[in-house]
Amino acid sequence: MSTNIFLHLPTTISTERTILRKTSFADATTLFDIWSDNDVAQFMNIEKFSTILQAEEMIQAIENEPNACRYTIFTMDNSLKAIGSLGINDINKNNQTIEIGYELAKSHWRQGLMFEILTTFLNTTKAHLPYKTITAKVLPENIASIKLLTKLGFELISTGQELDLHSGKICEISNYQLILN
Repeated sequence: MSTNIFLHLPTTISTERTILRKTSFADATTLFDIWSDNDVAQFMNIEKFSTILQAEEMIQAIENEPNACRYTIFTMDNSLKAIGSLGINDINKNNQTIEIGYELAKSHWRQGLMFEILTTFLNTTKAHLPYKTITAKVLPENIASIKLLTKLGFELISTGQELDLHSGKICEISNYQLILN
C-alpha cells in the first residue's frame, strides 16, 4: 500500500448488504475460489488461478504497488467468506485520474450488489482522494459490467487493444470514464 494517498481511505467501508475491508493475506483462500473461476477470471485480465500461492502473490503485488489498493467484499450475514474484491488499479497524478477494477463471485451476480458497492466506493473515494476522473477498462463482451458502469454514469471514451492474460491473445478493450463533480 502507498504510504501516503491510501492512508486517507478507510480500512473498512460498509454498504447496505456488504462490508469492504482492505485486502490482506487472510483473504487469499476465499479470493482464490473467485479468481480461479473461469467465468470470473475471463473478465479480469488475469490467468485463471490454479493455486492459492497465485492469490497470495496477487495480494502481495497489490500491497507493493504504490498506486493501487484493493478491498475484499464480504456479505453482512457471513463475513468469513469473500464474495469478490474491488479497488484502485492505478493512479495518474498528472491528470488526476483513478482506474478502478472489480469482480464478484458468480453466485452473487445479477443481485444489484456491485451497483450498491461501487456507488458507496466511488462516494468514499470522492470524499477522501483528490481526483477528478474515475476510469474502468472492460471487455466489450462483458455486457453486465458495461450496463453497470453506464448506470453509474460512466461513458465510453475509447476502445483499444490490450494483451488479455486470461486468453493470451490481443483483445479489444473498452475504456469508460466518470468525471466527478
